[in-house]
Amino acid sequence: MGTFLQDLRFALRHLRKTPGFSLAAIGTLALGIGATTAIFSTVNAALLKPLPYPNPKDLYGIRTTLTDGRVTTGLVSAVEIRRLNEGTSTIERAAGSIQLDATLLRNDSAPLKTTVVGVSEGFFDVFGLPMALGAGFTAEHYAENGPPVVVLSRRAWRDLFNNDPAIIGKPIRFAEFPATTIVGVAPQDLDMPRGADFYFNLQLAPTDIGHQNDAYMRIKHGVPIARVQQEMSRVMEGAIKDFPLGGTTRIYVIKPMVDQIIGDLGPILVVVLSSTGVLLLLACVNVTNLLLARGAARAREMAVRVALGAGRGRIVRQLLTESIVLATVGAVSGLLLAYAGIRLLMSVGASKLPRLDAVPFDSTVLLFALGTLVVSGLIVGFAPALRLAATDLKTLMNESGRSASGGRATARWLSGLMVAEIALSVTLVAGAGWLVKSFANLQTVDAGFKTDGRIVFDISYNGPRFQNGQAVDAAAQEFLTRLRQQPGVVGAATAGAFPLRLQLESSLLLQIKGEPFDPNKPLGSRQRLVSPGFFETMGTRLLTGRDFTDADKQGTPNVAIVNKTFVQRNLKGRDPIGVHFMSGYPDVDPQSEAEIIGVVDDIRQKTLSDPAEPSFYTSDRQIPLRRRAVVVHTNVADPMSLQSMIRREVATTDPQLAVNVISVAELAGNTLQRQQLGMRLMLVFGAAALVLAAVGIYGVIAYAASQRQNEVATRLALGASPSSVFWLVLRQGRTLALVGAAIGLTAAYLAGRTVSSQLFEVRAADPMILAGATLIVALIAMAATAIPALRSARVDPSRVLRPD
Repeated sequence: MGTFLQDLRFALRHLRKTPGFSLAAIGTLALGIGATTAIFSTVNAALLKPLPYPNPKDLYGIRTTLTDGRVTTGLVSAVEIRRLNEGTSTIERAAGSIQLDATLLRNDSAPLKTTVVGVSEGFFDVFGLPMALGAGFTAEHYAENGPPVVVLSRRAWRDLFNNDPAIIGKPIRFAEFPATTIVGVAPQDLDMPRGADFYFNLQLAPTDIGHQNDAYMRIKHGVPIARVQQEMSRVMEGAIKDFPLGGTTRIYVIKPMVDQIIGDLGPILVVVLSSTGVLLLLACVNVTNLLLARGAARAREMAVRVALGAGRGRIVRQLLTESIVLATVGAVSGLLLAYAGIRLLMSVGASKLPRLDAVPFDSTVLLFALGTLVVSGLIVGFAPALRLAATDLKTLMNESGRSASGGRATARWLSGLMVAEIALSVTLVAGAGWLVKSFANLQTVDAGFKTDGRIVFDISYNGPRFQNGQAVDAAAQEFLTRLRQQPGVVGAATAGAFPLRLQLESSLLLQIKGEPFDPNKPLGSRQRLVSPGFFETMGTRLLTGRDFTDADKQGTPNVAIVNKTFVQRNLKGRDPIGVHFMSGYPDVDPQSEAEIIGVVDDIRQKTLSDPAEPSFYTSDRQIPLRRRAVVVHTNVADPMSLQSMIRREVATTDPQLAVNVISVAELAGNTLQRQQLGMRLMLVFGAAALVLAAVGIYGVIAYAASQRQNEVATRLALGASPSSVFWLVLRQGRTLALVGAAIGLTAAYLAGRTVSSQLFEVRAADPMILAGATLIVALIAMAATAIPALRSARVDPSRVLRPD
């Protein structure tokens, strides 16, 4: 310990004597460690931090899919959920939920739009947390004709009811549902589904085969997941045998609950974390370069230590102590930088992403920072320590003198590290290029509709005035007419499921009239309900045929408009106009026959990255909807300025309705938040890599040029031109840059093969990205080399050679 403290005091004293070197090394390490720690903290919060439930690894999300490629909601039917609870020995509990928007009616303030989730029996048991207040749902609530009751989320209890301890048993009213009673407050840490305000008791009908439920399950602790999947396969086979669930190709798909919550954010964070690891390695290489160059200047000191009897182990320990001190100060500075970076990430929208509403600096993050400190200290100290400790006394004395030959070994180390810097930089810049291109591809994808000048909101026709379909249709038409007459409104229309809002849609079987129905390979399509004028209002192109009109209403022959993908997959090259088809689930309904009257462009309904699915559109005048999304096309500069007018018109229809208005442009932008976050981070890391590479390359070439100063002066004295000296030094940097670029190009391609599957329409071998990254880094390298080359060309031979 005494020796260690002596080494520590000496290291601190030596670093104080060289403040420029110390600040450069500490700043470089702080950048690498800070960036890595900041991104790790987000990965920890999103992926590594356990869910706040007992035995969270036993929790899984459930979906279903059809293996023959037909469209499906991916959701789970009541039958499939009930069978999991009845027919397995490995599943402790399975439950489902349906998410709805509802308007909370309050006596002392305006109606409020809220998120209400219907949950099946056992939902809270799946997550294993005790209720914060009250008993919650009981078996009586799920009995046939059980009373409708509500459980508050912990957030709603706090924000809407001021943590009222006597809330249990009080009535609560929603515009869309009958009056009900509060029976509990959900657990503090339960946020499933995300953003739920209220839960009501959803009774799963024993024979309901409609795929409309999100589903979750808890498996028995310690049971291998492979065994669970085998049992679930048998359950599905039994359900298909007893019920028509869309064919024999439907299967359960399960994911760990964390993956279900995070979605495609997980791969993006992993890619970014890998990139910060490369950035940290680049920072370590940079500091190693500084230490090696500084070590050459300390050769006489090392020679004296060896001459006085210091062993190699003693020298290695002293040099590693100095590197650990540098890394420690860099890590502390990096933690401050990471904390500031996290706050910045939260402010630019990361807090809206799943599990990133809070990103704590907990013990896991601090342990990770400690690990990076130790690893960084060893990396930056290893090469200089090995270089000096492995050199004999004669060579050390040569390096400390005027002999240029004595520094060749150090120069070889520095050259190798410069090649590594260039290679790492090419990899990072290429990674930034991939994410930028992926984001640009998403931004330029043809969504099938326009976003500028359009806003959307929901309206429900559930009050006592709307007793039947005719009353709903009349009210909806009156409302749209009033909207269209308002100043600044170009058009207004409605849809049952608005694009990019991930609302529930019907997936139906199809039969083209005149063609046989193949039960083994049936046709399929989405059904979407829209009003006349919807496509014009959305800016969606009508490719052929006609749009819906007010004449297409209840009591008239069924008509449909199909999208391009419907025509390509289901009509086999036939002229679609005038084709009749039937649809239905679980069987095709002959009474549903409809005539195709038009074809529209494909609309990206789920996300911008998901391709369009076969879809047919039905007029909501023929099938009136109580709940509709209303889209308004306006020519005013700020579409959101129409909010007050919209609320006034909605209140005229039903004063109990609350309205939340959002611009369609913002809605589309929200779907790209994950990709935008990854792109921004990678751009920052790519820029940091270029700065570090430029500084590191400059340092290496400047050191090499200083070692050859006598040689350069002699050449100039013997008649060499400054331009020939410039190109001599530049040639050395060019050779190293070419080698590093070639290695980096290979590494970037291999990394691209790994990450390209997680990005949108990006290829690992994209020549623009690979060539662009290589060219950018090469230009930076040559610019960094040109500065010491110019200095060498301007050397005054008389001043350099006079001492000799």
